[in-house]
Amino acid sequence: MWTIVWNSIALAFVGTLLLRIAGRKSISQMTTPQLAILLSIGSILGSEVGDKGLANSILGTSIFIVFLVFMEWITLKWKVAEHLLKGKPIFVISDGVLNIKNMKSIRLSTEDLEKRLRMAGISRIDDVKSGTIEANGELGYELMPHARPITMGDFEKFMLINFPNLSVQNIQSQETDTLFTESKNNIH
Repeated sequence: MWTIVWNSIALAFVGTLLLRIAGRKSISQMTTPQLAILLSIGSILGSEVGDKGLANSILGTSIFIVFLVFMEWITLKWKVAEHLLKGKPIFVISDGVLNIKNMKSIRLSTEDLEKRLRMAGISRIDDVKSGTIEANGELGYELMPHARPITMGDFEKFMLINFPNLSVQNIQSQETDTLFTESKNNIH
C-alpha cells in the first residue's frame, strides 16, 4: 500500500513539473492536439498507480511533454504547421451578419453564438463588425465603431476639442497601482 502512496506522490510531483514545462494554458484554451496529449498523459500517470512501473510512467509522460513542446515550437516556426496543428479562426459574423455556412461547418448553433455574445457583454449582433471562433473555441470579436467603448484617449480628444483651455494634465487620472504593477513588482 505504501508503494502506491509514494508512487502517487512522485507522479503528482513529476506530472506537475512536466506540465509546468509544457506551458500555461487552461483546458478551455487548448487546441485539439494539446488536449489529446493531456488526456494521454493522464492515462499514463494513472496507469502507474496500477503497478505499471514508476520509471516507465515518467518516461512515457516525458516523451509526451517533449512532443508537445516540439509541436508548439513547430507552430511558432511555420505558419502552415500552425494552421494544420492548431487550426485557424472561423468567421461567424461579418459586418453584423451571421455566416450560417461557417457556423454549420463548426456545428455552432445561433443560440450558442448568441450565448457567447451575451457573455462578452454584446447585446446586438449588428454591433459586431467581425466575429470569429478561434482555434481554441473562444469567441473573438471586433465591434462596429458606434458600439466600441470610449477610451481615455477618446475622452481626452473630446475634452480638448470641446474645452480647448483645458490642459491634458488636468484630464488625465493619476497612476495607481494595478494588478499588473503588483505582479511586475512582486508585491504579493
